[in-house]
Amino acid sequence: MARLWHRCQPEVKPLKHYIFSIALICFLTVAGASSSFASASARLHVTATVPPFVSFNAVQSVTSYQVNSGDIRRGYVDLPRSMTVRLRTNLSTGVPVLVENSGEGSILVRESGRADFVGNSFTLSTAGYSANAQINKSYDIRILLPSDAKDGTYPLVIAMAPAI
Repeated sequence: MARLWHRCQPEVKPLKHYIFSIALICFLTVAGASSSFASASARLHVTATVPPFVSFNAVQSVTSYQVNSGDIRRGYVDLPRSMTVRLRTNLSTGVPVLVENSGEGSILVRESGRADFVGNSFTLSTAGYSANAQINKSYDIRILLPSDAKDGTYPLVIAMAPAI
């Protein structure tokens, strides 16, 4: 009877066998699932942040200016093409620029060939240029003479810097 009972008992397999069987089922499931995904399209969303950069160089080509009686009557001295700016940037909205005069009188600035002078700050337009393109522009300087100005030669010490 003992022999008959032993034949009715299910065969007990080692634990390694069950782990292998489960791993095989998982592998086949994943393999089947990945082949069904292979034909489907996928979307990938990528986000990148590009920080603004400005490479700015202002070169002053006029280092002094002469004031005469006509300039004193008029109240100003114009210095055409006295500054050149070289710029590279990725800003498409323009680059704000500050201008400082360390010499006598107040100053106004304008891009050469433009009509109006502006104060000691302006926005250098980058419209029409691609990102990182070399931009070269010349600027005229108008020095507003103080009321006690006298004839003579004066140093011109101007600094331009981007305000970003």
